[in-house]
Amino acid sequence: MRGIYIHIPFCARRCSYCSFVSGMPHDKMRLYVDALKREIDDRLVCGDDISTIYLGGGTPSVLYRGAISDILSAVRSKARVRADAEITVECNPDSVTDDFVAEILSADVNRVSVGLQTDNDELLKRICRPHDRAGFLRAWELLAPIKNKSIDLMLGLPAQTKEDLLSSLSLATLSDAPHISLYALKVEEGTPLYESGFAVDDDFEADLYDMAYEYLISHGYERYEVSNFCKNDMYSRHNSSYWDLTEYYGFGISAHSLLGGKRIANDDNIDKYILGNCDRFVEDSDAASEYIMLALRTAKGIDLDRLRGYGVDLLAEKNRKITEYIRQGFLINEKGFLRLNDHAFYIMNDIICDLM
Repeated sequence: MRGIYIHIPFCARRCSYCSFVSGMPHDKMRLYVDALKREIDDRLVCGDDISTIYLGGGTPSVLYRGAISDILSAVRSKARVRADAEITVECNPDSVTDDFVAEILSADVNRVSVGLQTDNDELLKRICRPHDRAGFLRAWELLAPIKNKSIDLMLGLPAQTKEDLLSSLSLATLSDAPHISLYALKVEEGTPLYESGFAVDDDFEADLYDMAYEYLISHGYERYEVSNFCKNDMYSRHNSSYWDLTEYYGFGISAHSLLGGKRIANDDNIDKYILGNCDRFVEDSDAASEYIMLALRTAKGIDLDRLRGYGVDLLAEKNRKITEYIRQGFLINEKGFLRLNDHAFYIMNDIICDLM
């Protein structure tokens, strides 16, 4: 089984922190969707077994009506999309309309990820988000027919306080979202936020994360990956497949694929893509290193037997460092898995670097 990621590089407005390939001119939207369908037809193996599809961006919900249906029809015309496939569309509250909801339901979309980020209207303005708290509530009500919904929240926003975050967490949990993603802000070079001179307070951001973790756990959520929490086992099957090194196709500009042990990346030039001249960059996947890096982000951790199958006996090769991290209470070696202690995620990157 494989997954599919489809990149939609259009937005109503570019957020001040965004470093993704997005914000492309809307007059190229129809040409881009046509190019997407051609790429899907060219690269998707006929009859391939597809278990997850994820339309991300950018903001897929800003597409013209009929575009999402056409894109998914292009997939179904080539591949075998499983009856129980998870099909996710990202959306922003401002572009959720009756017509959008009707279209995704008719296209058998069964999961949506809603970009709230914060429920503080002043913070939303400061990071150039095109919605407000009231707009989120309207969108959430319109999306009621879809039970599998996720809310994105951010930590470390300019002038964000603990009270701001608690308010956003309260809104998300009272909305009965079965899934919540909690992303730490990273100020990337070239973004408006970077140009403004804003820098994240790493210590305060860590405090916010710890507070959010305790809040969500106390409200019935489990952390199954460092940034992702769910109730009733409603985890993101698509995102989980990335961390498990399941093969997937990536369609659209800047999209990445993992196929046949190769990492494949499309370039980010929309004009070349529309003309069918997209450059693709291919490199061998270092499965062992990637598995260590990705699996340690999850609550399950590293399956040591699986890692041996990639040619790495981690306990033998990194014995001294692992023993010290276990002594300090940061790592747990249990039932064939090596995982982080619940309160060690704030030094996760350091531990990953030491084990790779």
